[in-house]
Amino acid sequence: MVSKQEILGNEILKRIHIHNRNDGGVYTLTTGAQGSAKTSVLLSFTDYTILNHSDEKIFWSECYEAPLQIFKLEENKYKFFAFKDLPIKFRDRNNKLEPLNLPVIRFNDFQDLYDKAETGIANVIFFGNRLIWMDFIRFLRNTGEWSHVFIDEFAEVCPAYQSGNMWKNIGLFANSILKDIRKCMINLHTNTQTAIGIDDRIVKQAMINIYLPGAIAIKSRRVKQKAIDNLKSSSKYGNEAYIEYSGKFGVTIFEDIYLPNTDKHIDIICNGIEGEGKYNYFSSFQDSN
Repeated sequence: MVSKQEILGNEILKRIHIHNRNDGGVYTLTTGAQGSAKTSVLLSFTDYTILNHSDEKIFWSECYEAPLQIFKLEENKYKFFAFKDLPIKFRDRNNKLEPLNLPVIRFNDFQDLYDKAETGIANVIFFGNRLIWMDFIRFLRNTGEWSHVFIDEFAEVCPAYQSGNMWKNIGLFANSILKDIRKCMINLHTNTQTAIGIDDRIVKQAMINIYLPGAIAIKSRRVKQKAIDNLKSSSKYGNEAYIEYSGKFGVTIFEDIYLPNTDKHIDIICNGIEGEGKYNYFSSFQDSN
């Protein structure tokens, strides 16, 4: 017999994938311990979008100097993009970090990137400075089309404990951009090990929280640590998760398991952008204030 919590969990999953202008998009934050399959949640959402919304654009943000997670998808489901003059190097972690020559589509600016991005695949974007994703999401609000953004390790994009202009810019992103992405037909799916590493103003804007085994409860939410500690984990059948939305929460199982591609243990390094000032995140805000 299906429990009330399982029914609620399935209803919230449907809300994540529902697609109409009245309900709009969602901002989800998935947390959990190392190895709890946080990235698998994002990959499962990506596969769902490719299958059910093949006429829409998907944008993926990867970590640098760490194995690229997108290789867990089939090869025909992703392409790589980078700024025109951004020095990048793919490295084979199976072969002493030997350089690899993988196809990369170059772009000049956000509009050029958007025009070159393809529908029905994951467009994996390398800006050099991951903070630029804040500005790119602002850009996507003005396209008038459905967009899907997936950010692995969101703490690198909106880190906690900042000061000065960095603190101000993250606040602008939280209060002027994130709070309204639902109305602008953007689905933003993010993950991190613990929400403590993300600026609290960003955490508070999350519409849907997904807690995998080992997650740390968020104090302002209803799901408590004792409940999270009882979640079941299985490398064969998938992991249980609590999923919370609008004051309600349920339980579900993420059955899709995305194993590492042992043939493509590849990372990327980028140099030449961060600190140079050429692609200042929130430059549009800074110019107008």
